[in-house]
Amino acid sequence: MRPRVGLALSAGAARGIAHLGVLQVFKEHNVPIDVIAGTSAGAVVASLYAAGCDLYTLERFIQELNWNKLVNITLPRRGLVSSEPLYQLLRLFTRDQDFADLAIPTAVVATDIRTGEEVVIKTGKVADAARASLSIPGIFVPVELGERLLVDGALVNRVPAGVCRELGADVVIAVDVGFPPVGGRTKNLADIIMRTIEILDRQSAKFRPVEADIIIRPELRNITSTQLNRAAEIIAAGRSAGEAHLDEIKAAVYGAGLQAK
Repeated sequence: MRPRVGLALSAGAARGIAHLGVLQVFKEHNVPIDVIAGTSAGAVVASLYAAGCDLYTLERFIQELNWNKLVNITLPRRGLVSSEPLYQLLRLFTRDQDFADLAIPTAVVATDIRTGEEVVIKTGKVADAARASLSIPGIFVPVELGERLLVDGALVNRVPAGVCRELGADVVIAVDVGFPPVGGRTKNLADIIMRTIEILDRQSAKFRPVEADIIIRPELRNITSTQLNRAAEIIAAGRSAGEAHLDEIKAAVYGAGLQAK
C-alpha cells in the first residue's frame, strides 16, 4: 500500500490563488490527496477542492470575478469590511456542506482573537470555517463560532503541515506561497494593516519551520497580497511549481515499488 498523502495549503491572500494551479497539476498527473488542510487563502482553496468544485471552472470564475463586490464597507467597530458577500459565495461553491460530507478529511486553521489560540476546525459548515480562517484582523469582521471569536489562521499557523499529520497523513506536501516583496506604497489604513500583519508573519515564520516532507514554493516574485487582478499569472506560477516537483512527489508516494498511473 502507498502512504497516505496530506496536502497543506498556506496563507497568502491573493498569492494563495497559486494553490489552484498546483492542484490542477496534481489532478492531471494523478497525484493522490488523502487529507487536506489550509490556512486563510489556503483554507478557501482546500475547502473548495474538498467540496468537489471543478478546478478549471474555479480558474475561469476567479479571473472574471469583480472582487470589489465581495465585501461590504462597515462602520469600523470590529473590522473595515464585512465578508458577507464572500461568505455567501463560499456557501454556494461548497454547496453548504458540513465537513462530514466532504470526500476527503479536511481541516481549516483559524485564530481565536480573544485567547490567541490556534483553532483547528474539522466539524460544522465548511463555509463558516473558511470564512473565519480568512478574516484578516482589522480588515474583515471576526467570525463568531460557538464560544470562539475567530480571525485569520495565519497569525498562528501559516502552513498547516502538522495538521495534515494529525489527520493521518504519512507523507505531507506543503504549498507555501511565501511573502510579498518588502516595501511599496501604503495608501490607506487597509494597506497599513496588511503590511503590519505581513511583517509579523515574516518574523513568526523564522521560528516555525514548515514540517513537511516536500515543500512547493511558487515563484511569485513581486506579486502583492492584494493583486487579485493577476490571478492568471498567479495560477500559472502554481502550475509551474507543481510540475517541477512531480518526480519528487511520485518518488515519495510510489517509491515502495508501486507505480503511478
